[in-house]
Amino acid sequence: MIGIRYLPSSLAAIGLLCGVAQSANADGEEAARLIQSTTEARTYVHFKLNNDTIRKVLPAGWASAPGTGALQDANLILLLVEGLAADSADGKAILNQGKFVLWAVPAKNERTGAAGIMIVGGLTSQPQASPGAYGVYAPARITMTKSSRSQGAGATVVEENWDASNDAGERLRFSVSYERGVGVRAHVEPRAHAAIKPDFYRIYKADQVTDIVHSVVAGGRRAAKVEFVSAGPSLARIFDGKEELIAVTSIPAYYRQILLPNW
Repeated sequence: MIGIRYLPSSLAAIGLLCGVAQSANADGEEAARLIQSTTEARTYVHFKLNNDTIRKVLPAGWASAPGTGALQDANLILLLVEGLAADSADGKAILNQGKFVLWAVPAKNERTGAAGIMIVGGLTSQPQASPGAYGVYAPARITMTKSSRSQGAGATVVEENWDASNDAGERLRFSVSYERGVGVRAHVEPRAHAAIKPDFYRIYKADQVTDIVHSVVAGGRRAAKVEFVSAGPSLARIFDGKEELIAVTSIPAYYRQILLPNW
């Protein structure tokens, strides 16, 4: 199995979206305070949507920043997040069993050029996590199953299924099956902004392992199965049946520190 190192281009859409610092300490880093650390397993599904659809979900003054390389033209990311562990700001271990299904747009500020991920919607398995830091999470019933299998020296085959729904009529299902490849380790420090209040953002300092397990770009590794369906009042405004699934990224190891800037 050949490892695909799309590090500069792929992480431009899934992590390396750091904006220009608004304030800095003596070392040149943006002044910020730690609020929590989390460990998660993540899967990102990258889509190409109609440009008009993307413009409607972005706040004024922000523009789409589509992916390149293995994520060519992808302008929306569906983030499937499985919580594994967490620590409070003072280092105390806390329970982290939440499941999240988020959709976000890689974007840039047209005035400053600062890049980031714009969180535009989401579902959470934990009612207390709604509406969340970004003000857009809705409670939902989320079922997730994952399995991995290997024989002898053979490749590990992974299968993953997500099903999310709520009483408002939102419904989303995603399934993928693939052979695990060579993961690429990286440290990334993206900013995540709230689409409904874009001046608010959090800084993530994350260490992750990334494996692009499916891409429609010529020469990309293809999963044995990729299925996606969605419906509902909010989801239908994003996924209208004309979206194109560009790639799937597996992030089996994701550790992040969550910081708030000192405004």
